Amino acid sequence: MKIGASTSCFYPLLTEKALDKVIDLGFKSCEIFFNSSCELDDAFTTEMKKRADSEDVSILSVHPFSSFIENTCIFGEYERRYDDFIDLYKRQFHAAAVLGADIAVIHGALAVQKRDIPEELYFDRFAKLIEFGKAEGVRVCQENVVRFRSQSLDFLKRMRGVFGDDFNMVFDIKQAIRSGYDPFEIVEEMKDSIVHLHLSDNTSKCDCMPPGRGSFDFARLFKTMDSVGYSGGAVIEIYSKGYDVETELEFSKKYFDKLI
Repeated sequence: MKIGASTSCFYPLLTEKALDKVIDLGFKSCEIFFNSSCELDDAFTTEMKKRADSEDVSILSVHPFSSFIENTCIFGEYERRYDDFIDLYKRQFHAAAVLGADIAVIHGALAVQKRDIPEELYFDRFAKLIEFGKAEGVRVCQENVVRFRSQSLDFLKRMRGVFGDDFNMVFDIKQAIRSGYDPFEIVEEMKDSIVHLHLSDNTSKCDCMPPGRGSFDFARLFKTMDSVGYSGGAVIEIYSKGYDVETELEFSKKYFDKLI
């Protein structure tokens, strides 16, 4: 299994400089977290791709900077607003394709809203995202995220039932914990649908730590995914606030190099 790092670990460092940091630490795969619309331009993504290729680094996935507006602008009831913003997602899927990434990460709609939308509308909008992604050779994936509908395992199961083989999931350890689950409860149920992993460690007192600094059983996670022939990648996703990120990512890389 490829273990990489997300450029989001270095936020608010400029995205291209964050990629340089990931490369300089010796990771051979990464996730690009876009932070502005100008970063979706072909000139920008082409240069990012050249930089990654020059060091034989694979860009596995992209994370839209616009996750915070998905609730109202993509999954909301106001059709005209959806029409205004859907092109932004088409651009992000195209940017993923230019980078050579085949995964785009979606948060979706909030779990609690002033006006709850029907699941049928959510699934209809997500189906459109999937089709736009397919046009670029990109799999549009639902991530489990606290405070979003996808925090619920039952919701994820219903979504899988609707989409069948078109349902792809990004599994995030810290988000599972924040949603009140034992992460392995979600992994065991959804393992056949998981195509990408967001890795972090934890203890009983902290839900997001650099891998190797906590007590999470990564060996069990990798063994479980291997049991279903998992061929996807995994990226470390921790937050820069409170950590010397370069030092911690270097430590986590060595930890995984010994574990795998």
